[in-house]
Amino acid sequence: MDNYLEIINKEKVKYELDNYTPLYPMLRVLEGKLFIGVMLTEGSANVWDKDSKIKPEYWALIDIASNEVLEFNETKVKDFVKGNLIEKNIDNKQKEISKYEVRKRMEYKEYFLNDIKNDELPIQKKLSEMLNNVINVDGEKVNINDYLMANLEPDITEKINELVDLLVASKYNSITLYYDELVKQIITSYKNDGTIDYDKMKLCIEVMNNYYDGVIGIDNFFNV
Repeated sequence: MDNYLEIINKEKVKYELDNYTPLYPMLRVLEGKLFIGVMLTEGSANVWDKDSKIKPEYWALIDIASNEVLEFNETKVKDFVKGNLIEKNIDNKQKEISKYEVRKRMEYKEYFLNDIKNDELPIQKKLSEMLNNVINVDGEKVNINDYLMANLEPDITEKINELVDLLVASKYNSITLYYDELVKQIITSYKNDGTIDYDKMKLCIEVMNNYYDGVIGIDNFFNV
């Protein structure tokens, strides 16, 4: 997709739109023909925040075969929305992510705490055996592993939360890999026999809606 972004980044200079950023290339169907479509938003626009509800101010069409820029439009002059704006609903996505995060935090925490309790370094094992796995803390005899777990659990919980946040972010960023392959297959089929795979197109729409939480009108832009 980088080549399409490069094309639009060069094209936007002609319109003195240096402060605008192209979104990830998408597809658009017009009168049964398939095009590459790219929407542009201000560089400072928070396209990741679901509350932003950004409708891109500019959009462009690129020819599938020649990579020529066919149109470069200001949305308020020539809107990409035909008819009513299709509302996006990402509530299910947020619920799915929340469930996933809770499950992963529980799994990882259980794993690490079990590891502390049941698995020891060789030198730890020798010391535990010599001390019968008991130490004196403030005049009371306590189990060494229980003591370690009590002291480490807050730090482990914090690090697990950071790890799960990173995991979720990386997984969602990786969906562009799947998206790229879908787009390639759609374009190849169109070039070969002129057919448009609408099932794959709809999945592309779902991916972009998930990728850009804060952008509205993506369904309309694909126009399928």
